[in-house]
Amino acid sequence: MFGVTMLFCVPALLDVFVSAQISGSSYYRSALWFIFQVCQYLGVIGIIVAAALTIVKASEGKISRIAVTLMGFSVLFSVFLLWYAVHIYRSPWF
Repeated sequence: MFGVTMLFCVPALLDVFVSAQISGSSYYRSALWFIFQVCQYLGVIGIIVAAALTIVKASEGKISRIAVTLMGFSVLFSVFLLWYAVHIYRSPWF
């Protein structure tokens, strides 16, 4: 379950890399901006699904507390990554 949770958190990590690339360039790259927006939306959906999965597995009590703790920390870390990506590159539309 920890691996599945990490899989849902990958778009937030990708969003950080793309936003760092966009903010470092001196010219506008529309493809990177599109990937940034898609990863941002997929990251939010992934965080919601990963948090729900963590809560469900924690309430079932069938997996260890260490795994649930790691799942929770990965969800919190992906929230931080998504927040950081949005603050690296601020969208010109908002």
